[in-house]
Amino acid sequence: MHESFELPVAFKGKTILLPAELKIWGYSHRILVTWEGQVITFEPDEEQNYRALIEDTQKPPALEMIKAIAESIGSTFK
Repeated sequence: MHESFELPVAFKGKTILLPAELKIWGYSHRILVTWEGQVITFEPDEEQNYRALIEDTQKPPALEMIKAIAESIGSTFK
């Protein structure tokens, strides 16, 4: 199952909508969020917080943006 949606993220005093996709992953799920052409994968950890998995390490996204996306996902999916 794949569901596409727009994720509202509060960042630097603005709310931006980022394209996202929910993917079922075994008995869990992953959320793929696109930021500046790069896909960042978020998955829940043991405490049901979201951690980011970044494949392309040549140009990592800003840590503040990753935190903002994780907070938005956490508040949306809890």
